[in-house]
Amino acid sequence: MKPRIIAITGPTASGKTDLSIRIAQTLKTEIISFDSRQFYRELNIGVARPTDSQLAAVQHHFIANKSIHEPYSAASFATEARNRIVTILESHQYVVLCGGTGLYLKAILEGFSVLPEIKVEIREEIEKRWQTEGLSGLVNLIKSLDSEAIGIIEIQNPARVKRAAELLLSAEGQSLKEIYATKMDRISYPYKVFNLIPDRKLLYQSIENRVDEMMESGLLNEVKSLKSYREFPVLKTVGYTELFEFIDGKLNLNEAVIKIKQHTRNYAKRQITWFKNQTEGIKVQPENAAEVLFKIF
Repeated sequence: MKPRIIAITGPTASGKTDLSIRIAQTLKTEIISFDSRQFYRELNIGVARPTDSQLAAVQHHFIANKSIHEPYSAASFATEARNRIVTILESHQYVVLCGGTGLYLKAILEGFSVLPEIKVEIREEIEKRWQTEGLSGLVNLIKSLDSEAIGIIEIQNPARVKRAAELLLSAEGQSLKEIYATKMDRISYPYKVFNLIPDRKLLYQSIENRVDEMMESGLLNEVKSLKSYREFPVLKTVGYTELFEFIDGKLNLNEAVIKIKQHTRNYAKRQITWFKNQTEGIKVQPENAAEVLFKIF
């Protein structure tokens, strides 16, 4: 059976956007983005959001549709994305998914734990406790809410401990085990995943060029405009953290740009590894990916 859902994955700067647009135009359909950093209206240059002309070429969904002030989980996104897929497939034979956030693609296709939304007030409360009481304070809070939770989380991992505390405060008396037990099933439509695997040297050169273009396009000014929100989790990401360090005087501008390039290469390596290990995708080279895809369709 031919797929109705076509997912294009791969590391940053590997050509996913151009390929997905070409595929969507040929198949006369629309694109759903699963790039978690491109959801936010306030982030543009630093997240390599598609250009206005690219967005105009094909109908895109989940690009700049949220504010950094709105909590947005993988489960919430996957629920909305699945609903949008159903709507698109009512009038189109195919739908194209494009992005580099593997967890979000996995949630759409394979199902996900239906976790409670974390309100801003709860997230701020946990962050305040972390700053004043440290890891031990959060662990004690978790113990008071769910004594068995300590056995199923990595208590030496601050991010995991913070997340568990947020969930328990948001779940109205449920245990952590009960929270994670509620799961949505695999999507019912047939799908195929295509993993772009570019030549490593070409990928790194593409990353170098992209970062230079971002800086020329005004990334530093974008980061300066977001300085007041630098503690938001979504801004603790490549391209923003390094320039915040420059603004703080910890790096000069050239050092910050070098770090952005280095950290982007590291991020690309992690993406390649994740998609290799976590998805059953068809591996394709960017230069002949369209040819491979169209043979299937």
